[in-house]
Amino acid sequence: MHMTRTRAVKKMTTALGIALTACGGNGSGKESGAPEEGATKSESSKATPAARVEWSPALTMGQPAPGLYEPKNSEGGKFQVTATKIVKGTRKQLEEGHYVDADRNLEGGTPYYVYVTYTLKEGKPSVVNSDLNAQAVVLDENGEPAAERPVIHSGFDEGGCPVDKVYMSWDIGEQRTMCSIYIAKANAKQPARLAWSADATTADDYKKGASWGWTTR
Repeated sequence: MHMTRTRAVKKMTTALGIALTACGGNGSGKESGAPEEGATKSESSKATPAARVEWSPALTMGQPAPGLYEPKNSEGGKFQVTATKIVKGTRKQLEEGHYVDADRNLEGGTPYYVYVTYTLKEGKPSVVNSDLNAQAVVLDENGEPAAERPVIHSGFDEGGCPVDKVYMSWDIGEQRTMCSIYIAKANAKQPARLAWSADATTADDYKKGASWGWTTR
């Protein structure tokens, strides 16, 4: 009778051990390491977010951009590029220039007259009177457009951009200042930079390139 009870206890102990193992126990009261390994693997497999591109140091108005640039629309010639000033216009100018008539979304917007100076340093442009300001953009702190040039972008409004001169050629060392109007819509974010690039296509491209801190007169 004593031997039978002993065997029964052993069988119960063995069964209990099997049950604990099946439930994830290891006999010590601690959970099995398998779930922890699974969690670690899951965490490590998460995609690392792309690093945010910060703005390059801002140039000040009148300070030339580093390096020389060859705009595509000049078809030759390398220029030193310098943003010289930004003049904040008025809503009256916006209306008198008939920009609102052409685009009602500009109602309550703000015009800016942007002046950029170009000095020919190397080569010879094939297009003498090219629109070099086509490479200038007004961006907010995130590198997104904060003001845009309208389709009719002369800006030759009263008190705005002066009428462009017509040139017959470019000479090495010659310097010309071009003015264009940019218009910020009423709900647009505040401009942070005036950037200039011959080939940038994304916000990050512009952030890495030459840009001037936004200051107006």
